[in-house]
Amino acid sequence: MFDSRATAHEFLDRPDCDPELAAASYRFMELVNGYFGGIRVVRRFLHAETAGRHDAAPLRVLDIGSGSCDIPLAVSRWAQVRGIPLHFTCLEMADHAMDIARGQLAKAGDPAVRLLQEDVFSHHPAEPYDCAVASMCFHHFSNEHILALLRRLRGFVRGSVLINDLRRSRLADFAARLLLTGTGMSAGVRHDALLSIRRGFTIRELKALLGQLGGTTVSVAPARWFRIAAIIRFNQGENT
Repeated sequence: MFDSRATAHEFLDRPDCDPELAAASYRFMELVNGYFGGIRVVRRFLHAETAGRHDAAPLRVLDIGSGSCDIPLAVSRWAQVRGIPLHFTCLEMADHAMDIARGQLAKAGDPAVRLLQEDVFSHHPAEPYDCAVASMCFHHFSNEHILALLRRLRGFVRGSVLINDLRRSRLADFAARLLLTGTGMSAGVRHDALLSIRRGFTIRELKALLGQLGGTTVSVAPARWFRIAAIIRFNQGENT
């Protein structure tokens, strides 16, 4: 079960996903991101990207598959407190996620976070981004789609891409089962959460996949609470 990535689809992948299941799933993901490292990984990445930067303009960040926008909003609050200028453009396709995200953005009233209902595979920005972030998103893609997307991103992302995702293992599955039971999540949320882990990556597997990219510098490392953090830095002047 854990020797290779699962290919089954989650309920959230379906256009007709039940709105109540979607809302419960995003609440669970917000809990996991808040308490088990999802936000921390993005903060660490963007803190490094802005270190020593002398440009007064905000760092332009593309957030791919933003879901309820919990991570961009949390990181934007963190950055504002520290005087770090950031601007997020968040892409999300699913109607059920857009409904939740719009409510979150209206409540937050943060002009530094913009939401677009667009497919990243057809997104055409007016100007390049400085970097891109994808949290709990890449495990939804096949290996072929991951490589195709990264090759496309290098056309409008100047610097680097962070893949902030799930590390696949039996121990991660066991821990998730305990958390799902302890929080009383429904069978639908349980199904998607456990399938997400089986669709995740091992360190060796993701290194080998990203190693197929040319003109990049790649680092892949474990992060706390069964996460994986990969940074793909595009080498200036090189294309593939």
